[in-house]
Amino acid sequence: MQIFKNARIHSFNSENTIYETMAIENGKIVSIGNTEDVLERFKEREDKEIIDLKGKTVIPGFNDSHVHFMNYGYTGKKIRLNECKSIEELIVLGKKTLPYGGWILGRGWNQDLFLGEKRIPEKRDLDKISKDVPVCYTRACGHVAVINSKAMELCGITPETECFGGDIDYDKGVFTENALYLVYSHISKLSLEEMKNIILETQEKFLAMGITSVQTDDFESFPDKDFKKVIQAYEELEREKKLKIRVYEQGLMPTKGRIKELAGHKYFTGTGDERFKMGPIKLLLDGSLGGKTALLQLPYEGEDNNRGVVTYTQEEFDEIVKYADSLEYQIAVHAIGDGAVKMALDSFEKLPALNRKRHGIVHCQITTMELIDRIKELDIIVYIQPIFLDYDLHIVEDRVGYKRSLESYIWKTMLNKGIKLCFGSDAPVDSADVIKAIHCAVNRQDMNFYPKDGWLPNERISVEEAVRCYTLNSAYASFEENKKGSLEIGKLADFIVLDRDIFTIDKSEILSTKIDSTVIGGEILYINI
Repeated sequence: MQIFKNARIHSFNSENTIYETMAIENGKIVSIGNTEDVLERFKEREDKEIIDLKGKTVIPGFNDSHVHFMNYGYTGKKIRLNECKSIEELIVLGKKTLPYGGWILGRGWNQDLFLGEKRIPEKRDLDKISKDVPVCYTRACGHVAVINSKAMELCGITPETECFGGDIDYDKGVFTENALYLVYSHISKLSLEEMKNIILETQEKFLAMGITSVQTDDFESFPDKDFKKVIQAYEELEREKKLKIRVYEQGLMPTKGRIKELAGHKYFTGTGDERFKMGPIKLLLDGSLGGKTALLQLPYEGEDNNRGVVTYTQEEFDEIVKYADSLEYQIAVHAIGDGAVKMALDSFEKLPALNRKRHGIVHCQITTMELIDRIKELDIIVYIQPIFLDYDLHIVEDRVGYKRSLESYIWKTMLNKGIKLCFGSDAPVDSADVIKAIHCAVNRQDMNFYPKDGWLPNERISVEEAVRCYTLNSAYASFEENKKGSLEIGKLADFIVLDRDIFTIDKSEILSTKIDSTVIGGEILYINI
């Protein structure tokens, strides 16, 4: 038994009661209240360990409601291109890098951050890295990639190659959306042990950020897209008692055939236990705002012929959503543009008994009040990534115009309407750091505190609302709000200790907040020394 005493424990129960002391046994909270009462209750227990938190702030563990957990670790094996300010820098880094699995792989470039010419890199640029080794550089968003001539040859790409739901620019070597698979399928597979090591390495990084649960899209993170191996990696680590973080798998299954195969292995929403559990079927409907592949209802600003990319027709999407729903799967749809959001809602609207399965829309960035009202009416979960504001507030008006930007990223409005918002990161697309995300949501600013008064400042939310969206609301998305997300008797003892009271400090200090320790099931798994 552990007793954590002398703290400010923000329980996030229905009244968000603040307690002093919490007793834990067998991984669950057995008592919570003032120090005197809790210690008195267990005074005869000789096996108790008392930990003095010295007045520090305790909150429920963060639950990242949408992340690419294994891809986060896999991306760490590639060249990090996020800080590159020019195409020349991309080339220099590539020349310095040894191949990984026979390829030179990189991720993270963003043409909007380039100084000078803000163009997408091309085949001719990557040919300067190597003409003998295949090179693939993926944009930060994960929805656009460029490859060199050797990679084009290896992948069998010709001027006649076509792909529905994705674009191929043969001359420039640029691929988007579904066309990416024509490239990735030729990259070397990872072994089971390599995948397990990636999980363990990533787990340590997430624990240091106070993340105790993840809802993660892993099934197509690797070239072979072998979901069975992904599940095996998690389950073996659990049996070995090495899997500490709690995992709810958002399995990307883009076809009826893939969903049928998953169902054939008896993996349905809810299959598993508290460490690893199958969650929703993930469906990808459009691209990214940064890459101008998010599907819009109206054209991109200044581009009359570009509304983005869509990966299904409405009829095809209706069919796959209906099929997944008929097998009792929860569904989470990647939809960034308002065109994709509308398509998702149109499909959901046709389902019976909506929404006992807690279907949801992931990202939901470009919206209209009409769409937001429909989301509320249909009781759809919305998976939001506040960290996106760090970049997107600089580009959204350029992408969709001033008028449309005013009805986008409006999270306070959504909360006020009673829409269930669950916060996450989408890492490695952006940072998994929850503290940074809370800063963005509360201050409506980037990491440099721009703009001074916040972007769409009326859409600021409170620190308490932001933490609730990262804890209890995220637990709701995995049907676990009665098990975790708040600190109450009978719930899992998953919590973090902060170095300051994030609820009372000046909001400009949120970014300076540190994770002192991370606890899962009563086990202290991270201490900031």
